[in-house]
Amino acid sequence: MAQYALDWFAALHEAILGDPLSDADADAIAMIQSIAGGAPVPQDFAEGRLNYRLARYHQALVLWTDDPQHGDALDRLVAAVRSPISGRNSLVARASTNSRWIWLSGATAPDLHHVEKIASTADHVQTALGRPGQGLEGFRSSHHDALAAQAMVIRLGSDRRFTAYADVELIDTLTKDRASARRFVTRTLGSLAEADEELRQTLLTYVQCGFNTTRAAATLYAHRNTVERRVSRANELSVVKVEDNPTHVAAALLVLEVAPDIAVIPPR
Repeated sequence: MAQYALDWFAALHEAILGDPLSDADADAIAMIQSIAGGAPVPQDFAEGRLNYRLARYHQALVLWTDDPQHGDALDRLVAAVRSPISGRNSLVARASTNSRWIWLSGATAPDLHHVEKIASTADHVQTALGRPGQGLEGFRSSHHDALAAQAMVIRLGSDRRFTAYADVELIDTLTKDRASARRFVTRTLGSLAEADEELRQTLLTYVQCGFNTTRAAATLYAHRNTVERRVSRANELSVVKVEDNPTHVAAALLVLEVAPDIAVIPPR
């Protein structure tokens, strides 16, 4: 009888943790804050408080809106993001009236292309995505990534709907101080910083394609000669020439991709 009881409770625990949709209550949010803060929390204890499996791969998201009147749009996007996927679980925490924290988990790292597609077209809501991680540390680190991406987007005044931290980690480092980031962009790109966006995108794609004009043309769906002309014109406008320091040029262009207005000096 004792063994039967133990087995029954173990099965119940597994069934609860297997629920694909879970919302965090006050106790769960306190546990999330402890985990995020680096407290040494036993995994089994944390799973019980969160009603969420931790011995898996996790990917964290932060969803937020600037206007409380768009709370319905926020909730609709949360529902779309966490829609049950075979073998996946989700945990949602109400961080504030204007933001939600989400974790998606599975036996393997989640494929979130569908989330990017949904979030990129959402009205009035912005989404930040952390890198995937495993176990309790992965739960924590992915959340920190998503928060860092959110902070960068807010700091730069960007209106990007979807931002993956893995794509912007360098930009985050470069733009911790907005004034320094502005100086870096203007001193690197000069007039190119305020030139046509098509020129900047072409030059960035050219660098990302390993200075291969044919590959860049295919990526941009443009003629090879068009790419060559745009690259030449962009390089003329840039203070630092792409052949002299492609790393700085690409970094400055990436900053502008996230914050197109960063080179504009605000009126006094």
